[in-house]
Amino acid sequence: MTLTPLLSGLRSGRRSVVVALAALLTAAATCALGLWQLSRADAKAEQAHRIALQSALPAWTSADWPCHADAAGSLPLQRPVRLRGQWWHERTVLLDNRSMDGRSGLIVVTPLKLSGAPRDCTGAVVLIQRGWIPRDPGAPRDLAHLPAVPRPAGLVEVQGRLIAEPARVYAIGQEAPPSGQAPLLRQNVDNAFWRQWLGQSPLAGTVLQLQAESALSAVDAAAPDAPAADGLWRQWPGADHGRGKHLGYAAQWFAMAALIVGLYVWHQLLRPRRASARDSAQDTVHEHP
Repeated sequence: MTLTPLLSGLRSGRRSVVVALAALLTAAATCALGLWQLSRADAKAEQAHRIALQSALPAWTSADWPCHADAAGSLPLQRPVRLRGQWWHERTVLLDNRSMDGRSGLIVVTPLKLSGAPRDCTGAVVLIQRGWIPRDPGAPRDLAHLPAVPRPAGLVEVQGRLIAEPARVYAIGQEAPPSGQAPLLRQNVDNAFWRQWLGQSPLAGTVLQLQAESALSAVDAAAPDAPAADGLWRQWPGADHGRGKHLGYAAQWFAMAALIVGLYVWHQLLRPRRASARDSAQDTVHEHP
């Protein structure tokens, strides 16, 4: 009696167990990742609900703003804002490589010196993402050929919604410290930049301006797909909470788990049985010609 068939059967059985365990563990891991993505989607949905509630609240004013620069974590993001103050045009910054409606341009960020702020906020400023202006496609991309930025004077009222910081893009390397005259061209800005550029820290948060500022009179009524009366475009994208992205990832993980199970069932169960049945049928034909 030879041991070859017995050893072959043991090796085959061991291989089947290893394949089954590998398929089970991989399917379980992908299902766990899918469930985790679903939990992330639920968290994003809850965040969107909180922001919707914030959007329905009365507008924040200068008197409501926290008078310290490190209050970013407590800000009611996406809440309406109505501020009064004077533009600090000498410290305007143009954020480069920003697109809107498929065109390249710049985002205008100007600090607003608050009026009507609490007594301990004397001299406080809030960053305002005022709008977007297109670049001239044929003009050189340097400081001497920047588009003109509107400079309204006097006391103005700005309406918008509260965001964490001015829009950012991916940048390679570190930008030089700010110098020169406004408007200053930058890729991105952060707190360290503003401390150097302004000589002080702005208050926490940024206002995403939604319409042209007014001299405390009529509200701008320009169409949302056209530049406002001041020439700035404000087709800002809505807050993207990312819930759809997480649902898509979850669907991919569950589909992968289903594929793993399907491949295992086909290659380890159904296909061998079909092959065995086919071999048995052929043996029967040979025995009974």
